[in-house]
Amino acid sequence: MMKIKFDLATFEPIPEGERILEIIKAECKPSGKPTAMHVTFKDTETKRTLNNRYDFTSSGGMTAMAIMCRIALNLADMDEFDTITDAPKLVGRKLLCEVVHNEGTQPKEDGTLPIFANIKKVIALADTTTVTATTEASPRQRIIGNDLD
Repeated sequence: MMKIKFDLATFEPIPEGERILEIIKAECKPSGKPTAMHVTFKDTETKRTLNNRYDFTSSGGMTAMAIMCRIALNLADMDEFDTITDAPKLVGRKLLCEVVHNEGTQPKEDGTLPIFANIKKVIALADTTTVTATTEASPRQRIIGNDLD
């Protein structure tokens, strides 16, 4: 038999404000005919996580998901999102998000209400791996006489 001790008093949500969140998991459930996309974000600084559920039956959920996917995957308006092939493409994307705290409704053992972090707004793609093209010849190209002029 294994015993597990829960220590929920030490749970700390992601801090409020503009945060860079990396998508570490994205899946549409149930797999046959999905009704929601479940996304796990990790704060790049504190390493704390936040789970978000985008409900396909809610216009607000679909709008929030569309904005997040448009920014994360550089989709244009009216582009299609395939729940099977596109959801995995979200993993590893880093987004600049505005995080807010909301109070829960069920009191904890000590009588206080829990605080939850939520994404209020996805602002921009924060991917630092973007490579910018240059028209200047690299030092190697100059040495071997392959200037781009």
